[in-house]
Amino acid sequence: MVEQGSERVSELEQELLDAKAEIIELGAAQKTVITGSQFLVIILVGPLFMAFVTLGVLIVYKVTSKPAEVAPHLDVILLALSIFSLPVTSAAAAIVGIMSDELKAKIGGKGNEG
Repeated sequence: MVEQGSERVSELEQELLDAKAEIIELGAAQKTVITGSQFLVIILVGPLFMAFVTLGVLIVYKVTSKPAEVAPHLDVILLALSIFSLPVTSAAAAIVGIMSDELKAKIGGKGNEG
């Protein structure tokens, strides 16, 4: 009787260890991994986005706080913002393209597994 109890305990311990291993594997599978190209895109394009947002915030702040000083130069400021928006838009399009390619690859990989 004691041997059956100890066998049952060791079976439960083994099941517990298997469950822990499975939880660890699932946790590792759900971690986000960034590739080298994604890292470079973030490093190179991140400051561009931040500068664009900062410029937009500064323009709005200056126009609302001191409209008399900014009004004569508003056309030049908006021209600079529009010229600056082209590389920002191109970079955003590149990032979205990379993300969609990765999503298509993930969907294609899951379709082949099942």
